Amino acid sequence: MMNNHDIDPKTYTRRNSHRLPSYDYRSSGAYFIPICTQDRQRVLEIPAMHMALLKTWQTLPQRFSKVRLDEFVSMPDHIHGILWLDGTLKGSSALGRVVGAFKSLLTVAWRDHHKSLGIQCQVHLWQRDYYEHVIRDEEDLQLTRQYILNNPLEALLQQEQRYEASKKARMLR
Repeated sequence: MMNNHDIDPKTYTRRNSHRLPSYDYRSSGAYFIPICTQDRQRVLEIPAMHMALLKTWQTLPQRFSKVRLDEFVSMPDHIHGILWLDGTLKGSSALGRVVGAFKSLLTVAWRDHHKSLGIQCQVHLWQRDYYEHVIRDEEDLQLTRQYILNNPLEALLQQEQRYEASKKARMLR
C-alpha cells in the first residue's frame, strides 16, 4: 500500500483543480457544465453518438433523483449544459459524480460504436476532467442560457469567417 511518504515529488505531479477550494459541490443550485471531447474530435456528430448523448443527458434525473436538467446543446466536439442539484435532500450527489457518470456512460457508447464497426477503440472520448461554473444568480442563469442557445450560431459564424479568410488568402497568392 502506498502512502504520501512514498510519493516521489520529482516524478509525481498533482493536477491543478478547476474547483472552488471551499465550495461544496453538493450544494443546491445551478451549474454550467461544458465538456469537450479529447483533442476536440468531432465525434458527437456521428449519429449513433449523438443519439447516445441525448439519451444519456435526458436520463440523468432517473439515475440521480436530486438532479434537474436545464438548457443543453451538443456541438460536434463538445457539449454545454446546465444541471440543477437539490442539496437539501439526503443522499444528494456531488456534481462530480453526476458528470463522471455522464462521461462514463458516453464512453461505453463510444466503445460500443467502435465494436459495431469492427474496429478497436484507440482514443479517449473525453478530455480529462471538466470545467464547471457555479451559477450565482438569476442574471447569471439567463446569460448562461443565452450563451448555450447561441453557441451553435456562434460556431457557424466563426466557421464562415475562417472560410472567408482562407478564400481571401488564396486570392492574394
